[in-house]
Formats: sequence, structure tokens, C-alpha cells
Amino acid sequence: MRYSRKSAGILSLLLLFNSIGMNACGQATAETGHVSISMTGMENTPVINYTVPTLTPNVLVDQQGYAAVGEKQAVVKGRQPVETFRLVDRETGEMVYEGTVKQTDYNGELSLYIGTADFTDYTGEGEFYLECDNVGRSLTFSLKEDHYQELLEALCTDVHDRCQDRSITEDEIITLLEACEWYPQVLADDNGNDIPDLLESIADWLEKTANDTEKPEPENMCYVAVMAKFSYLYQKYDVQYATQCLQHASSVYTKLMSTSGRDAEKFMALTELYRAAGLYTYRNQILEYKDFFEDNTSYLEETAYLYGSMTYLATRQPVDVDLCTVFMESIRNRGEELAKRSHNMIDAVMNVNNGTEDLLKRAEELSCANYVLYSYQYTEILEDFLHYLMGRNRDSVSYYPEEGDAADYLLLIAQQVSLADRH
Repeated sequence: MRYSRKSAGILSLLLLFNSIGMNACGQATAETGHVSISMTGMENTPVINYTVPTLTPNVLVDQQGYAAVGEKQAVVKGRQPVETFRLVDRETGEMVYEGTVKQTDYNGELSLYIGTADFTDYTGEGEFYLECDNVGRSLTFSLKEDHYQELLEALCTDVHDRCQDRSITEDEIITLLEACEWYPQVLADDNGNDIPDLLESIADWLEKTANDTEKPEPENMCYVAVMAKFSYLYQKYDVQYATQCLQHASSVYTKLMSTSGRDAEKFMALTELYRAAGLYTYRNQILEYKDFFEDNTSYLEETAYLYGSMTYLATRQPVDVDLCTVFMESIRNRGEELAKRSHNMIDAVMNVNNGTEDLLKRAEELSCANYVLYSYQYTEILEDFLHYLMGRNRDSVSYYPEEGDAADYLLLIAQQVSLADRH
């Protein structure tokens, strides 16, 4: 039987629309797609412009994996309620755990039922995926006893390399030093000299930065804060080198002071210098900010003010009690606000945040509140931030480690390792 070119075109069109109606064997949902048809040519042959839809799994998981012992959850979505799920060993294809999908809610905007697959009770290790009737299966993920510890070690290796080639920024170094101060017990010490390897990597960066004749040493307040903070943390390991760093920080600060205004980076530098050196000239300059903090409820949005506030609260030097009260209340209120907003920010099926960088910034703020107040609720929320960024999101995309600063991830993951050690 012969077909004309016109008949063949119509047949192709019908086949295309038939394929569009198929839903990846029930395992994924077409989120976007566009078809346009125009009639052109001598025989009015249809010309079809078709954009392939984005397909995402209906079972959303952290693609980097989960700790074998600890809370483990996935998000299940479907046009109809999903009742059960199965955890399947990827290598053998055998079901190792079965559970009930819980907390099923209906999202009218998306016309989807949303539920939670909780497989916390399963504590085995290996490579797995989740599957559910009618909606299909998740992407593959791992379960490991030392899941977060392995992620932390990989990040520390990356940071070490970037310290060696000086591709890391002062802003990232400040966050790394916070991790060294808050969670030194979880950081590796491979050479057994009792100094965390991460802190030694930062020491190498400082030495290379000061002695590199081809690449000039930075002259900014963030660099001053880095040197002063490092000197405070490093003094118990090498007081002579720590003192040299502090003296250099003071020298650079004096050089910059006359041309700098009253801003967040200068405040952070002052708090680090005051804690490390205890000079009243630094204390008096800190107090010049007091009115600004008392009349301002949004200063914690700037990381330098946030970290400076944390350092001022931690210093053993004489401090202004009223200013400490302002900082404590601000950090506590910020933590409560973020805890209330977190469900929307990291909603697994809606796109209601401002992207990876902003999410890591909010997680950084909540980490500070958690360090000061220690809330199990905050710790759980921060782990959910990681799950979201590592694949449990609307687009089923793992943003880690390509999107966002490694230092921000390292601070969050070190916190999870610290929590695991407590238990």
C-alpha cells in the first residue's frame, strides 16, 4: 500500500501526539512541553516544532544518599493517592523494605497528591531506589553508615586543593574558620599532630598569600578578619605564628581604617581583632555601631554582620551587655523566623525560593542560631536543606556540589556529623 507525502505527514503527526500522551511508563511526569504546527509548502505538509518536555521522577530523593542510621524520607507525588512504597536493592532487584506513604495532602494548584515515604527503620547499606505502584521509581541513592563523614572528607580535600592554588576567596575562608571553631572534633587529623587538617590548609593559604610575589596580597577588611580569626584559633598550636598573623592583621587594618566607612566587613574585622588582641581601641570602635544595631532588624542579612555578632558573643574580653542582648535576641528571632518559613523555602514540589545561593545563605543564618541555642528542630530543618539541594526538589536536580560555595556546604555537613557523634 502506497502513501503520499501528505498522508505520511499526517500519520507522523498522529504518532507524535500519541507519544506525547504517554507518560514514561508511569515513572515520570512531563513538566513542560510545547507543540506548534504550521502549514507550509506546495502540498501543505505540516511542519511541527516540538520542544521535548522535561521528565522528572514522581518519587523524589536525596541523590547523594542518606546516613544508614537516621531519618530517611522521600517525597511521593501522583495524580491519585499512593498507598505504599518499596525500597529495592539496585544490585539484586530484591525488595528489602516496604512501608506506607504517610501525610498525603492534595495540592490543588498542581493537581497532585503529595505524600512521604519514610524508611528510617531500614538501616542496611548499599545502593537502592524506591518504587511505588502507578507513579514509578526514584533515582538511585546510597545508604552508608558514614554518609556525612564521607561527604565532609571529600569537601575538605576540595578545599585543600583550592587553598593550595589560592582559588578560594576570603569569604569562603571565614566560613571554613567558623566550621573549625564550632566543630573541630569532626575534622580529620590525618598526620596526627592534633591540628585539624582543614585549619592547616588555611594556614598554607595564608602563608602562600603573604609570600606570593606574582599575585598581590588582598587588602580588605575581610582579609583582616580572616587573619585575626585564624590567629585566635591557631594560638594553641603555634603561638608564634598566630601572633605574627595577628600583628599583620592589625597592620593591614590600620592601613585601611582611614579610608573605610562603617560597614559590615569592618565590624567583622573589629570583632575578630578585639577577641584576639583585647585592645580597647577595637572595643570602642565596635560600640560605635551600637545605635545601628538597636534600630535595625535586618542587619543579619549581611554575613559579615552575622559572623561578627557571633564572635562578639563568644569573646572572653569585656563586652557591652546590652549589645550582647541585642545580638542574642536578633539571632534567636531570625532562627524562629527561618524555621517557620523553611517549609515553603524547601518545598519539594513547588518552586518558592530564590535559588541555591539564597538557600545556603538562609541555612547559614539558621546554623548560627542553632549553634547559639541548639535546637533539635533547627538541626532537622538544616538536614532538610541539604536533602533539597541534593535532589529532593521539584526538578529532581542535585545542585551539590556544583552550585553554591563549598564552604557553606561544609559548615552544614560538619554540623550533621557532629550531631551523629553526639548520638
